[in-house]
Amino acid sequence: MKKQDVEFGHPEFWEQVYASFPKFFEVIFRAGDALNGITVRRYDNLEPCQKIIFNLGLLTGFSVMELITLVGNGFGLGAMKIARTILESSINEEYLRLYTGECDDYLEWHWVEQYKMLKYVQQNMPEHLSELSETEQTERGFQDSKPRYLRKDGQLRGSWCRLDLGSRAAKTGFTEAYKLIYPFGSQLIHGSIGGLAMHFDGTHEGARISPPPSLNWCEQALVGAHMCLYRIVYTLSLTLKVQPFPSLNQLEADYKYAWNKSERTG
Repeated sequence: MKKQDVEFGHPEFWEQVYASFPKFFEVIFRAGDALNGITVRRYDNLEPCQKIIFNLGLLTGFSVMELITLVGNGFGLGAMKIARTILESSINEEYLRLYTGECDDYLEWHWVEQYKMLKYVQQNMPEHLSELSETEQTERGFQDSKPRYLRKDGQLRGSWCRLDLGSRAAKTGFTEAYKLIYPFGSQLIHGSIGGLAMHFDGTHEGARISPPPSLNWCEQALVGAHMCLYRIVYTLSLTLKVQPFPSLNQLEADYKYAWNKSERTG
C-alpha cells in the first residue's frame, strides 16, 4: 500500500455526521473560541489550585476535539469513552473551584499513585527497579500523605476526594451530564456485559457486534461534550476572573439551540 492510499477513519462518513447535527456544528466553534480566548492569555502569580483548574480546562478542551474527531468518523462508542473522561475532569475543575481547601488532597494523591506504581514494579518487574529514581522519596511522600486518605476502617480510599464522582456532580451542578455520560461511558471503559451490549445494533445476525462507522451514540457523546465545554468556560472565567467572549449567556443559549433544550442544564 502506498502512502497516498492510506486513510485515517472514515472520511466518506463526515458529511452524514454533519447533516445529522447541523445546529451543533453551527455553534460549537463559539465555545471553542471562548475557551481559547481564556487559555491563550498569560496569567502571573496563580495559586496552585488555579493552575490545576487552568490545566484541567486545557486538557478537557483537547479531549473535546478528540471526541468530535471520533464522532466525525462514526466512532460514537469510542467518543463516549472520552466523554467519560471529559465529564470527570469538568466536575473536578468546578469542585476544586468551589472547595479550594481540598486542593491539597488532589495534589498529594500524586504520592499514592507513585507508591502504587513503585509497588507494582517491585512485585512484578523487580529487574527494572533500579531504573526508578527517587524511590525513597516516593516511600516517604506516601507515608506522609497517607493519613489524609484513610477511611474510618483504616483502609486507603480509592480516590483523592472523600466524595464519589456522583456526589461531586451533585455539588457542582453536573447531575444531568453525569446521568447522560457516566453509566454508559463507565460500562464501555470497563468492558462489562453492559458495555459489550452497547456494541450490538441489530444490523448483524448472530452473536456479532456491529462495526463502525455508525451514528450510534454519536448524539449522546456530542451532547455531553457540548454541555461540559461551556461549563468549563464558566469555571475558568470565575477562577481566573476574566470575561469570556462569546459570553456565558451566549454559550448556554447555543447549547440549548443545538439540542432543543428549553430549561437550564446542570
